[in-house]
Amino acid sequence: MQDGYIFSDSILQNIIMGDPDFNITKFNKAIEVANIKVYINSLPLGYNTKIGLNGNNMSGGQIQRILIARAVYKDPCFIFFDEATSALDAKNERIIHNNLQNFFKGKTVIIIAHRLSTVKNADNIIVLKNGEIIESGKHASLIHKKGEYYDLIKNQLELGK
Repeated sequence: MQDGYIFSDSILQNIIMGDPDFNITKFNKAIEVANIKVYINSLPLGYNTKIGLNGNNMSGGQIQRILIARAVYKDPCFIFFDEATSALDAKNERIIHNNLQNFFKGKTVIIIAHRLSTVKNADNIIVLKNGEIIESGKHASLIHKKGEYYDLIKNQLELGK
């Protein structure tokens, strides 16, 4: 979630959530996918660094990367991302998005996002307006339709100039 919960505990425990069968390989994969390994390794206590309640002293992007690492470590069959990269800069978002593509294989993933670059590789994009589905399909077909999705993409590209 865009505002997931961070516990007053170590980075390690915030990611593995008390897993009694801690797996260092899964942990390392999780922090690499979430592109937070360099940050963790820069800390004097590394992954044993204590995080204050709600991630005090951490940026919103660092918190989101801890939460993404938590989701990857758990390796669920179903994943729900609600604006999960909204606090990230474009570079980190792109790296994490690319890293997640392999992780998503064989899973059901629902991504809620306003940044359309986050969803362009989805099997099915659903466009909502006022709580109603107004379009659905793959990125290319929705662009070809030149409907609401096309307008959203066009507006985001213009804003990015």
